[in-house]
Amino acid sequence: MVKRFDWLLVYLLFSIGVMAQSGGKQYNSYKGLVMAGYQGWFNTPGDGSGRGWHHYNGRNGFRPGSCSVDLWPEVSEYKKLYKTEFSFADGKPAYVFSSHDESTVDVHFRWMKEYGLDGVFMQRFITEIRNESGLKHFNKVLNSAMKSANKYERAICVMYDLSGMQPGEERLLLKDIAEISERYSLKDHAKNPSYLYHNGKPLVTVWGVGFNDNRRYGLKEVAHIIDGLKSQGFSVMLGVPTQWRALEGDTESDPRLHELIRKCDIMMPWFVGRYNETTYPKYQKLVEEDIQWAKKNQVDYAPLVFPGFSWGNLKGKDHNSFIPRNKGSFLWTQLTGAIRAGAEMIYVAMFDEIDEGTAIFKCAQKVPVGKSTFVPIEEGVESDHYLKLVGEAAKILRKEKAIAYNTKLNPAGPNPFIRHMYTADPSAHVWKDGRLYVYASHDIAPPRGCDLMDRYHVFSTDDMINWTDHGEILSSEQVPWGRKEGGFMWAPDCAYRNGTYYFYFPHPSETDWNDSWKIGVATSNKPAEGFKVQGYIEGMDPMIDPCVFVDDDGQAYIYNGGGQICKGGKLKDNMVELDGEMKVMEGLVDFHEATWIHKYKGKYYLSYSDNHNDDWNDGVEGDNRMHYAISDSPLGPWKHMGVYMDPTDSATNHGSIVEYKGQWYAFYHNSALSHHDWLRSICVDKLYYNEDGTIRMVEQRK
Repeated sequence: MVKRFDWLLVYLLFSIGVMAQSGGKQYNSYKGLVMAGYQGWFNTPGDGSGRGWHHYNGRNGFRPGSCSVDLWPEVSEYKKLYKTEFSFADGKPAYVFSSHDESTVDVHFRWMKEYGLDGVFMQRFITEIRNESGLKHFNKVLNSAMKSANKYERAICVMYDLSGMQPGEERLLLKDIAEISERYSLKDHAKNPSYLYHNGKPLVTVWGVGFNDNRRYGLKEVAHIIDGLKSQGFSVMLGVPTQWRALEGDTESDPRLHELIRKCDIMMPWFVGRYNETTYPKYQKLVEEDIQWAKKNQVDYAPLVFPGFSWGNLKGKDHNSFIPRNKGSFLWTQLTGAIRAGAEMIYVAMFDEIDEGTAIFKCAQKVPVGKSTFVPIEEGVESDHYLKLVGEAAKILRKEKAIAYNTKLNPAGPNPFIRHMYTADPSAHVWKDGRLYVYASHDIAPPRGCDLMDRYHVFSTDDMINWTDHGEILSSEQVPWGRKEGGFMWAPDCAYRNGTYYFYFPHPSETDWNDSWKIGVATSNKPAEGFKVQGYIEGMDPMIDPCVFVDDDGQAYIYNGGGQICKGGKLKDNMVELDGEMKVMEGLVDFHEATWIHKYKGKYYLSYSDNHNDDWNDGVEGDNRMHYAISDSPLGPWKHMGVYMDPTDSATNHGSIVEYKGQWYAFYHNSALSHHDWLRSICVDKLYYNEDGTIRMVEQRK
């Protein structure tokens, strides 16, 4: 009776708190959010839970030589602390927190607010809630979290970990969430605005589905859970193994797993411990492929990232599962990689898990010394470094901020100058802010010709050494008149006039893409963000590779081509309509595609890619070469001058030529990073003219 009264009192107090916060920020979708897992499983003697040193302790309690945590929390901001037998190098005792304390949870949610982490998934472990002490503790933590989530306007979602579940205990889960739903008004967003909704319903996450590590439960039990949650009016997110799509590796080989995933709203694969910073690139490709599958099957996808990994104290110092954090570089690489892969939401493992060394909350640089070896936060970074990183990533995910990515161009290895993603078809311009911008298409892995290309990125520099990735500026999904299957966002260009940037891109309007090309136009008042599709230019032949050149007198010209034809014409002042008919550019030799116009000493130069093939047996290895022609008029006729760039290691090439700070540059692409024709990378080298205005052969530096 006393226990029931205590819990009723807690519930009533919480309800008052929630009602006081009603009307706060509502979370109607996981999309656009970066959230973390929250364990909340740390207990101490004297915290009121009766669980002792829970999740701190090793086989012989929590003392030097016996513990299960590898990170030490930075504890200066906690209201309640608990003395341990550990000590620092100066002899002072070391203290820890308890998750059981409401004040601890409040500090954690305050940090989320301060650093921009959108919220957390509150873990509930079947092995814990089946027992009275575990249920009591996790109810207490959840109650504190619900209160703090509304107080600090952070998203919160219940997440069940099925590890250790026995067949039949799926009923326990369904009973538990029903009670939680009623207790915290999960289905009344006005009363509990911070609870995370997705697809119009409160979200519940179920982790541990489809792993092949000899679990007692299987897909049958999971199916009952999904059906039960759906019948209760919840949307569902599933936590699945890394190799879920291939049904191999860490995954059951049962194709029913795919059926269960299709029944759910979101899927989240588990990546913790699977890779380090060196091996991550192949997993970024895996994420890209996962996202494509998810889109095809109408399931949302949340990639997982983690800051590092360590369980030396848990598993022994000789255990080989340490993954370095590299001062946040590892986490940042994953965060930006997920965003570049097309992620709309991100799961961070974990907020507070110091056991496996994955915590992103504030951890100590100075750690206890002695028989147990703890991993300190690295020198040169602060204890809040990882919170800052996830907060910055959240801004980038929502396109509130551009990705800052630097790569250095140097004589030892300058190309490709963008190495963190595959890019092609560089269109380079210098704008009024003094920076050089490159607009590029984006090759998508796994490669399948050029049909998967469906988005554009912008990169800029002010010194030709450090480059900034401004992120994705346009995708096929944003083209209302475009091909319903998407893809086919090929070589673009950009122009500036009267305070507006005009982004020109080829895109088919029909499933039969080859005969339905249009040149679309998107506009923005900024060179690298905010572009919105305005329509397409009427009257142009269904060809590709738009190029727009604005002459010294302000007249704008547009070009496109394909096969053996290159056409050009005038644009009206509005930059979206033709001023007269397009005409064939005469005088070009072996034209294929990739028209580019620039001006040098009063002459007009038209550069392009030819039809050269490695099979021509003409002594020139490789495929497309870059040619140029000269004219006294932007619309020709042209005098062919020859080749200025030999083939790269790619089957195609597409270039642009621009002057920047007194030096001319040739931009192009190759396949040096992937060694695959359809996974290309943009490059740049210096370009020189002879005294007579002819262009010297460009030296491709690698």
